[in-house]
Amino acid sequence: MALGFRRLFISAVAAGSAVVWAVCPARPQPFVSGVSAAEFALGADITLDRAEPTVRTYLKRVDQYVADGSWDEAIQTLRRVMEESGEKLIQVSSSRYITVRELCQLRLSLLPPEGLARYRSQADAAARAWYEEGVARRDSVLLGKVVEEAFATRWADDALWVLGEMALESADYPTARHCWERMIPARAPAGVPDTWLSVPETDFDLAAVRARLVLASILEGSLQRARSELARFEQLHPDSRGWLGGREVRYAEALGELLAEGAGWPAPGPASGWPTFAGSPERNATAPEPADPAVVAWRVPLRPTFPASMSVWDSGRPVARVAERPEAPLSYHPVVSGPLILVAGAMEVLAFDARSGRPPWGQGGSVIFRHPYGLDPRAWRFLRTDRLGIPRFTATVHEGRLYARMGGPSTGRSRQRPSRADAGYLVCLDLEAEGRLVWQAQPDQIDLAFDGSPVTDGIGAYVVMRRSEIQPQIYVVCLDAATGRERWRRFVSAGETPARGLLSETTHTLLTLHRDTLFVNTNLGVVAALSARDGRLKWATLYPRVREGNLLNLAPHWCRDLNPCLYDRGRLLVAPADSPRIFALDAATGQILWQTDPGLEDVVHLLGVAGDRLIASGWRLYWIGLRGQEAGRVVRMVPDSGARVGYGRGIIAGDCVWWPTRERIYVFDKRTGQQRKEISLAPRGLAGGNLFVAGGLLVMATDRELIALGPRSVQGPDDAERVARGR
Repeated sequence: MALGFRRLFISAVAAGSAVVWAVCPARPQPFVSGVSAAEFALGADITLDRAEPTVRTYLKRVDQYVADGSWDEAIQTLRRVMEESGEKLIQVSSSRYITVRELCQLRLSLLPPEGLARYRSQADAAARAWYEEGVARRDSVLLGKVVEEAFATRWADDALWVLGEMALESADYPTARHCWERMIPARAPAGVPDTWLSVPETDFDLAAVRARLVLASILEGSLQRARSELARFEQLHPDSRGWLGGREVRYAEALGELLAEGAGWPAPGPASGWPTFAGSPERNATAPEPADPAVVAWRVPLRPTFPASMSVWDSGRPVARVAERPEAPLSYHPVVSGPLILVAGAMEVLAFDARSGRPPWGQGGSVIFRHPYGLDPRAWRFLRTDRLGIPRFTATVHEGRLYARMGGPSTGRSRQRPSRADAGYLVCLDLEAEGRLVWQAQPDQIDLAFDGSPVTDGIGAYVVMRRSEIQPQIYVVCLDAATGRERWRRFVSAGETPARGLLSETTHTLLTLHRDTLFVNTNLGVVAALSARDGRLKWATLYPRVREGNLLNLAPHWCRDLNPCLYDRGRLLVAPADSPRIFALDAATGQILWQTDPGLEDVVHLLGVAGDRLIASGWRLYWIGLRGQEAGRVVRMVPDSGARVGYGRGIIAGDCVWWPTRERIYVFDKRTGQQRKEISLAPRGLAGGNLFVAGGLLVMATDRELIALGPRSVQGPDDAERVARGR
């Protein structure tokens, strides 16, 4: 009877969507060549947009030209390589790839004085024109062209100086630092390959340049770094004088006074709203401190979330998860815009008034967008019995518009099920028009899927696309934020996953955006940076992957399925799903700065940075050092035993970390890790969930409810009435 109803239900759904689905009875695990298909061994190959081998041949030819003093031939060859293969990637260390263009600029800057003079006689005129026009128009694109295409000319240091000043004025201290660091000539020790692009010579006062490096560290709040830089500065330039802050000063003295003042400056204020996952496009926001969460202010129902794959290969055993239950995963991650809480799901987008939980626009209900085909999410559990991964629901709000991924959750289809009938799509909704659909975008090929919700700067809506293959391919796509039309698409990488093309996959890959740079953690062995303006790859970094395992007993780190890069003051923090480690990378170059030991494999959430420590969670809550001797080390862990109590994603709000478990919410000082209080949930009939702050209230998103906690003065109607009100 139950099986008959299931088939009838799916047949009815399929009829409504003009799709015919087959339902397979449970079956034993398949075996491939005598090995359980649940066991996997990933190939070592990672596919990148690498330069052709001929590029290396040309570069060797350049070496010979330089040795012979044939400067024109060397310069002409490097220019030809840049013209033909400049945007391709080339390996410069065991883990780091840069563009061929950057490597050729490096080779030009390393030419002996006679060769460098010959190159400058050919290239200086164009670089000077770009520089002067860029300065006159304050055009960072033109100034950047000098740096990117004419770095070895006499005008590169001038362009870097101005770009640094412009970045400082806009409070983009990491970019200012990166510009000024490259103004200091630096060569690698003998026998070590030179991979750092710095000007070959400069007539700028290096004391003035280094003083600005200290200044940038002070202004961004990196005081430990500033102290180290100032100590070094006092050794190199103890009595140097120059202009700083509009007046002539002795640099060391003025910087020392500013550093002392900086220790008393207030911390940056909390985020305004919560417009995207983790609160900002940099995935590193602090929320306002909520009011005392003494009572349930309101609660409203949500559609029950998809269960994790009921099992893999219908084994009858659900796959274990970290900090959530596989039968009821915590998939909802709402966003906050002004007085609105917005919840995107597979089927609909909901809007609630943050203070009351009621629909925000009169009696029309809280649903502002509904999936046009009406397919119930529970059907996908039956339609995709062999599925790896859990659907996640995120969104982004920018300037009154909401961007979200809707529809079927699959992002990778098995070779046995190539249909795209349940393909997801993107929507843009106008919140000022009560959720009116502005545009909708679908993948343009059957084997492509949107992988996660977009992030936007108001110009482009940037999103990951995934192509289904034995080696899934990752692309970054820019859609016009106003119209949804594609502006550019860029291939990033491809690599095997544990699904190996035998299982359908559900992933949710989110981009990180800082200024004009996009960062993507592919979870395929690669982290990459791209230009938001044109999709040009800036660098790609490989990290060591875990390549073996069993789908029925996955290691905890494979539960990192909502894990974008976290950007912090010129540094990227990354917790890939295919590694038990956490990595810190230099955001400008992709250089790996440090990595943790494998003992943090249960970390599935990077909550944010407090001072010089990363706060992360899984079954436990961690404070991880970012600098100096603490870099990559666990400074504090709660609980300090092996207990597995974390449940859901916490939040940094005000001066505290709010961390949920099944029975309580714990509140810790974000800098010291000392517990301040705990909030009991079980006596109120509640369990933990994903936390955020809206309308001054602490809100939990569970697998089927939004629950707002606030002071007694906001206590609303009783629970039964609130739940009955629903949507």
